[in-house]
This record gives sequence, C-alpha cells and structure tokens, in this order.
Amino acid sequence: MTAEGPQDTPDSGNRWYDKDPVLSRAMAQLRDAPDKQQAQIALNIIKIIVEHQIEQDTELNVEDIACADAKKTAWPSDGRNRRWYDMHETLSSAIQLLRDCPDDLQTRLIPSIAGMIEQTLHDDEQTHSA
Repeated sequence: MTAEGPQDTPDSGNRWYDKDPVLSRAMAQLRDAPDKQQAQIALNIIKIIVEHQIEQDTELNVEDIACADAKKTAWPSDGRNRRWYDMHETLSSAIQLLRDCPDDLQTRLIPSIAGMIEQTLHDDEQTHSA
C-alpha cells in the first residue's frame, strides 16, 4: 500500500506524516507493530527529539507541547474520531511531539526515527524467530 495520493484511503494525503514518504512508511510500520514495540518506539522517539533539542538548543518547549497535546487529544466520550496512535498516551505524545517540531528539525529527525523504527521491529522479529 502506498500513500501517494488521495485515492488510496479516505484520509490519505490529509495526514500530516504522509507528506514525507519515509515518515509515512515508518508510521505504517509503527501502526502495525505490537503494543509492546509501539511503547518502546514511542519512548525512543521522545528520546531522539529531546537529544536533538539539547544539541541544537531548539526553542521547542516540552511543557508547551504537553499542554497543546492534551487539548488536541481530548477525545469525545463516544470514542469516535481517534487517530490510530491516540490509543496509547505515550505513543500519542511522541507522535505529537514529532509533529510539533519545527520543519527543519523534523526533516533532520525523520531519517533517524524511521531507521530506529525499522531496526526495533527487525530486532524484535529476530529475537522471536530464534
């Protein structure tokens, strides 16, 4: 499945991460991963972003993101309109943190994050097949 055009899925092209093919592929892998790996990857995404903020002295304030994230993920009580990653608070926070990064930082982070997702899932697959 590709996310190249709006004909692929109803929300394809509308998702912020589909604008970058590397990130789109990584998010698809993450979406299909078991919960345990999603949690591990979410923590690693947060770690990567924070480390880059420290290295670059970026003006992205984690407290501001946490407050903004709480407003953006306030779910209706009937459970509709949730994004796939909103099912887990840590995963939702990690992805929202990435989404809220300045464009230049996000562009620098995507290859690292995509590689980390692929490596984590590959390592887990190797562990379970051994």
